[in-house]
Amino acid sequence: MSNNLLKAFILFFLISLLSHTLRAGDEMLPTGSRQAGMGRVSVAITDFWNSQNNQAGIALMDKISAGVYYESRFSLNQLSTKSVAVVVPTGIGVLGATFNYFGYSLYNEMKVGLLYARSFSPYFRMGVQLDYIQTSLGSDYGSKGNITFEIGIQSDVTENLTIGAWVFNPIQVKLADYADEKIPAVFRFGIAWHFSDHFFATVEAEKNTAFRPIIVRGGLEYGFNERFFLRTGFSSGQEIFSMGFGFQIKILRFDISAVMHQSLGFSPQASMIFQF
Repeated sequence: MSNNLLKAFILFFLISLLSHTLRAGDEMLPTGSRQAGMGRVSVAITDFWNSQNNQAGIALMDKISAGVYYESRFSLNQLSTKSVAVVVPTGIGVLGATFNYFGYSLYNEMKVGLLYARSFSPYFRMGVQLDYIQTSLGSDYGSKGNITFEIGIQSDVTENLTIGAWVFNPIQVKLADYADEKIPAVFRFGIAWHFSDHFFATVEAEKNTAFRPIIVRGGLEYGFNERFFLRTGFSSGQEIFSMGFGFQIKILRFDISAVMHQSLGFSPQASMIFQF
């Protein structure tokens, strides 16, 4: 079998897998190993990786921070996600930049974002991000891209209860004119309940215009001495169970996790965050 024929076969196989099983670009999964370990919940959490999940969640950050994230879907390098983000607190809010890359040379998706988040009161915060999204299909098929945005809010209803809402691409911009191909819109709403300084639970619902059902996710986290963390989560979708572990040492936080798909097995994740 020639190299070109082999590449074409691999490309066809991966596109079929992405279209019928993974829907990688349509899923818009939350970024961060902490989030993955808790069932991929994100919208009501105040966390560094909300720079990509719900920008309102970084409005209270007071340190310059940078992070890297890696996920291997079902332990396949061709289905891996790589993410980088930087946030910088200023006197008028928090600024940041994000970068996501999914796939490999024959099929890949890229998202670059610039964000701004601000707290308007002790109980309400908001964030917005401008995105450029590009999909590339092999070296001979070119690429298509477009600009869209995402916006999120969070509110501390009480000292222990936070609600959050986030929407990505509400205007559903086109990725290509062929077949009126549009980037889906994603809506999330959730709550986080801090039972104590060491233990909290969170649950959220997601509606993706590319999928019919509403997905419900939930997660738990327990911390030991604010240094070590255990996590678990669930989802009503195909990713039915997750677990994770994290630790923080001075300026570094490291998290690892794994998400269980009901038919395709585990997907491992790892992330590091540096706070200066």
